[in-house]
Amino acid sequence: MSVIAPAPAMLRDIRDVIAEQAIQPIFQPVISLEDGVVRAYEALARFAHFPNPVDAFTAATDAGLGVQLEQLAIEKAFEHLDQLPSGAFLSANLSVEALLTPQVQATLLAHAAHPIAVELTEHAPVHDYPALIAVTDRLRSAGIAIAVDDTGAGFASLSHILQLRPDIIKLDITLTRNIDADPVRAALARSLVGFAQDIGAILIAEGIETPAEHERLRSLNVQLGQGYFLARPGPLFPPVQP
Repeated sequence: MSVIAPAPAMLRDIRDVIAEQAIQPIFQPVISLEDGVVRAYEALARFAHFPNPVDAFTAATDAGLGVQLEQLAIEKAFEHLDQLPSGAFLSANLSVEALLTPQVQATLLAHAAHPIAVELTEHAPVHDYPALIAVTDRLRSAGIAIAVDDTGAGFASLSHILQLRPDIIKLDITLTRNIDADPVRAALARSLVGFAQDIGAILIAEGIETPAEHERLRSLNVQLGQGYFLARPGPLFPPVQP
């Protein structure tokens, strides 16, 4: 299958972003559904020339610059590690391709003294699990948690989880949306709660947008959640007013 090259203007914008390090990280809180305490933040990247950040990463990947952009995104996010509140960790999104890159691994290991996690966001098949597991084992031994993102969507399947044995499992928004009114979604979430408990993993529900979803997930003993109902992405701390 042929790859569609990005438009020249878009390619120029991507190159400018990388050259100028023009990424603004923002952070979405991950909150305990039981007591409302912030337990983590997910680092997200924002770009002046790309209102939808997905477009930036897609264009970069199509231009062969995807790993460079991901590398830059985590570097900019890690500049804020010292602002983390006590007891919270910071998670960063990376594709499998990026995680298998030595430079990205070096960046992660250089910050391993801080509480960080890697969220694997791959939406394509993994062709070399032994190589990937060797990397995740090395990171985990340095104290970096491994998360599987978008569980229930794409290739982030139970088979994927069984291979990687993650420390964190994130439920995709397609599973949490309307979970209060859908017994099938609730049953699947309940089974994943038990699974996560059995393997010692943390379960995080993404995309919580209503009080009813929040209450249903809490009643199912899902530990943590994120979504617009709980908190929108923003700075780690609000700027001080002059």
